[in-house]
Amino acid sequence: MDEREKITTGPNERAIGENIAGTAPGIADDALAPGQELPEAPSDEEVARAAEKLGVPLTRSDEQPHEGD
Repeated sequence: MDEREKITTGPNERAIGENIAGTAPGIADDALAPGQELPEAPSDEEVARAAEKLGVPLTRSDEQPHEGD
């Protein structure tokens, strides 16, 4: 990579010659390691309890509005 002088030190500066978040060694990501399995999905009852606690109306996926409706 070309070595360029940084012209800003503000919060929006670009990383030049440095790792960006999520790509450096030792930074965890959400990928599964070899041999790991996906966690079990919540049951319908667990989803309903969570929706009730959050005050969110529960609808079935086949009742969702389609794009353009």
